[in-house]
Amino acid sequence: MTKIAAEQGFTVVPNVPTPIVLKTSPDAACDLHAEDVSDRAHTLRLYANGDGYVKVHVKAKQESDEGGRVQLDCTAGNEVTRYPLHLRAASSPTADMPAPQTVMPTPKGSQVLPALREEQARQLSDNDLARLGYPARPDAAASPDRFAKWLDMVSQPITILPSHQVSRSDISHHPGGVQAGTSNIDSNNWSGFMAQGSERTYMEVSAMWSVPEIVGALSDNVTYSAFWVGLDGFSFRNLSVPDLVQAGTEQEYIDVLFFSFASYSAWTELLPNQGTEQDVSLSPNPGDTFLVNVWIGNSGATQDQNGGYGWFFLWDQTQGQAVRVATPLSGTHFNGYEAEWIMERPGLGGGSLAELSDYGLAYMYDAYALTTKGNWVASGTAANWQLSLYNQGVNGSDNNLLSLAEPALTDSMWFFWFDFN
Repeated sequence: MTKIAAEQGFTVVPNVPTPIVLKTSPDAACDLHAEDVSDRAHTLRLYANGDGYVKVHVKAKQESDEGGRVQLDCTAGNEVTRYPLHLRAASSPTADMPAPQTVMPTPKGSQVLPALREEQARQLSDNDLARLGYPARPDAAASPDRFAKWLDMVSQPITILPSHQVSRSDISHHPGGVQAGTSNIDSNNWSGFMAQGSERTYMEVSAMWSVPEIVGALSDNVTYSAFWVGLDGFSFRNLSVPDLVQAGTEQEYIDVLFFSFASYSAWTELLPNQGTEQDVSLSPNPGDTFLVNVWIGNSGATQDQNGGYGWFFLWDQTQGQAVRVATPLSGTHFNGYEAEWIMERPGLGGGSLAELSDYGLAYMYDAYALTTKGNWVASGTAANWQLSLYNQGVNGSDNNLLSLAEPALTDSMWFFWFDFN
């Protein structure tokens, strides 16, 4: 049985992306689509957080007082609730069609990590910093630039959200599918740069970026993209148990009627232990400045190539919120062959790959990897493989170029979108 909630009506300004925050059930899986549509290819999947809030970004392509209607079908446990939505496109809201709530309430259980004075930041031990929840401190003498950026980060308060995660059954991130050859490699799911060395060369990777705004649609199909950093997962090694420790942002998009809808989320994943994306409590907006650190460490979060955990620190600097997550390796051997900076078309289940969202142009910077010898190396120095994403007959029979990356500064890179499939 499906319960039908009362219809909600909102006014959005034409041609302006507007977040809409709705209250559903905790951890609900919600499908947004036009009325009387059930095809998964024409349905945008959203996930509510642990408090039951879900956010979708909508843009009206033209002004319309009459607007249009969509519905959000949310499943929590064995219950399905339908939330009918009536959207009006106009410059001014009305009493019966108000502006929507646009900001996600801070999740219950969040805590504020206080700003550190420089003296505190220098004197606290590495173990104390890890215990309190601060990201790992670079060595001030060996990596002065990295230390300065870290000091700037911890000198401002950060709201740490609960490490609550929701497993997405619809999205997975696979090891890089490649045609090995020279240092320029064609992949059917990854584009970007990779630093590749011998076993146990790398144990942490980091980068910052502006969350890419999706700017175009493929008919009325959902498109997907994932922007991330990670360790290992390059498939040409044919390891019996390949590991991949990764985290980033997800950008999805669909056109419905004369509205476009987009979902922006943050996630972690550790392969092979986790078969699907694990969404965290953050709710980024397009254009937010985002930092992601991924490292191998011990139970106290201290960097340790022989540690038993994959650690993830994701910080939405624009919103002043962060999440720190630990995922046990649980017997998985960490190899440490590679560090990556990637734009991906993710997997959709059953071995299929998504249509790539039109992210236009994306920029990743402050991209570094930490070696097991304790040295931070910039992506432009460390990366010795460049990957370009081609369709390779996955969606259709062609081999279109979908996405590629080009170096910018020593520690940054541009990503360029070319095609959906």
